[in-house]
Amino acid sequence: MVRSSPALRLIAVGAALAAAVSGLLSWWTWSPGLTDRLRDDAFYEYVWAAQFALGQGGTVSDGVSTSGVQWLWTLALALLVRCAGPGALAAAPLLGGLLHFVAAAIWWRMPRDRATGAVLALCWIGHPLLLREALNGQETALAAACATALVALRHRREGAFAPAAVAAVLARSDLFALVLGLSIWRHRGRILGAIPTPAIALASLAALNLTFGGGLLQDSALPMSWLWHSNLEQVWGFWSSQWWYARPVLLGGPFALASAFGFGVLAFLLVRPLWPRRLRAAPLVGVAVAAALGAGDLAVPAWCALLLALRPRRRARPVRGDLLAIALGLGAVVALHWAIRWYPRDYYLAPLVVGAFAAVARTGRWRLALLALPLAQLVDLPRVQPEPLVGQAAMELAGRRLHEVLPEGERVGCFNSGIVTFLADVSAPPARRRGVVNLDGVVDRRSFAALRAHELGAWLDEQQVRFLLDGPAQFSLDPSVPHACGRFFGGGFEPTRDLVEVARFAARSVRGGAARQESMRLYWRRGRGALPKPHSGLPFELLEPGCLRWSARAGETLLVAPRDGEPVVLEAVDVDTVVFLRVRDGELDPVALRVERR
Repeated sequence: MVRSSPALRLIAVGAALAAAVSGLLSWWTWSPGLTDRLRDDAFYEYVWAAQFALGQGGTVSDGVSTSGVQWLWTLALALLVRCAGPGALAAAPLLGGLLHFVAAAIWWRMPRDRATGAVLALCWIGHPLLLREALNGQETALAAACATALVALRHRREGAFAPAAVAAVLARSDLFALVLGLSIWRHRGRILGAIPTPAIALASLAALNLTFGGGLLQDSALPMSWLWHSNLEQVWGFWSSQWWYARPVLLGGPFALASAFGFGVLAFLLVRPLWPRRLRAAPLVGVAVAAALGAGDLAVPAWCALLLALRPRRRARPVRGDLLAIALGLGAVVALHWAIRWYPRDYYLAPLVVGAFAAVARTGRWRLALLALPLAQLVDLPRVQPEPLVGQAAMELAGRRLHEVLPEGERVGCFNSGIVTFLADVSAPPARRRGVVNLDGVVDRRSFAALRAHELGAWLDEQQVRFLLDGPAQFSLDPSVPHACGRFFGGGFEPTRDLVEVARFAARSVRGGAARQESMRLYWRRGRGALPKPHSGLPFELLEPGCLRWSARAGETLLVAPRDGEPVVLEAVDVDTVVFLRVRDGELDPVALRVERR
């Protein structure tokens, strides 16, 4: 690449500093909450870590150990609990933030060129996807840091690369493809030399899965994929669904979310040695035609086509094997979760940023490319949006108040059970704890087997689980409803007939206008023992600022009348139930509440 003036180098570093500051201001917070950063899935790992550290085995779902976690992160959390108690789990997001900055430091030191290292480190610090996912309470920041270490150590001896490879696979199992690809490249395709390190990493993963789970795969590997396939094939058919989820693998949206410019550079570096100079403009024309015809997700191909037009090959050269290994290894992550599992999630994409940055590092002495990375990242900042996690406020309320309505000694089945299990079965005082049984199978292989056999109802009877807790949509019989599992209960299950609402947990807004989130509801399974006695307290009880308990009757509507506005409907019920209600944007004044009957 052509060297340029020191002034352009300073401009590139300044742009990277602006990208770092913009990202930090947009996404960083020292105290992520349940409704804006931490996911329900993170609490599976929190529960596992707490139970293991306290000598109760690797359990999440009541009554069975599980391998449905990512091992390196969860064992690190268990060590925190062992040293400082369950309260130390609050530091998990900060640990993720620390790992985010550790990875940035690796990028700073990786290139020989100081300006390249500074730009990569600053852009990593301010990368919107990485920042959002570093604070999600899960293993995402650790996985991205391990992938970064693999790339940094790809030229080192096996004694340095092998431990990093094992750590990467234990940090997140889908990084195995990256380990395998880099190992094959390191040994120049000699399979006998390339196999030992990936084999050791895979054996370590399998040993932990067999010890705590039911097989070589993690318990969490199949359940959501199976549910997505089962429901979507009923709605769209197999091939329509397959095309819908496979097309983003062809340099589409997942890669653009990680870095449209970075992956454009990576594609350019892989294609350029093979692309004829006389056809330098053809890819750009192709992208323009595709855009004119209405195609989307063209950011990555557009960058690649533009670079091919501006900098065609001068002479035939071999493709860089390490970049090809990185591209294939990280591309396999997208193929696995999109084209195979049909279960795409943004946090799967965080390690992909490593591939984009590795490509830009290779072009770092071309200062225009180095300048384009932070500028493109600033443009891409709005591409990463906050996830709609506000519905988790109802899960939190359910976990904290479940003991008030679920009889002592009873267990409860729950699909979205991470937060509920942590609050109701781990962090609560012993007298308030209730056993929570996971029903989606992610951390309970028994319930997954029952779901696949369409016998979840019979299995719940065997487990003597008389109560269920989740949103109404979870029990729907309609496969077009996301996460609907009602048709897997078997025995002619009909939710409106077989489930009797006992309590409702909801988070609402007193200002109105906000999208209403589905409540969590506690149901008694009709015909299984006695229905709990209704709550006999006052109609309204203020439990804490912003939270009340309402003994509701069928046909009633609860309204609040703010001083400066029209009355706002907080909740309407069609059955006798106990409603626990939390207001997200203010305190509740019982004087301002009123009940109307329909």
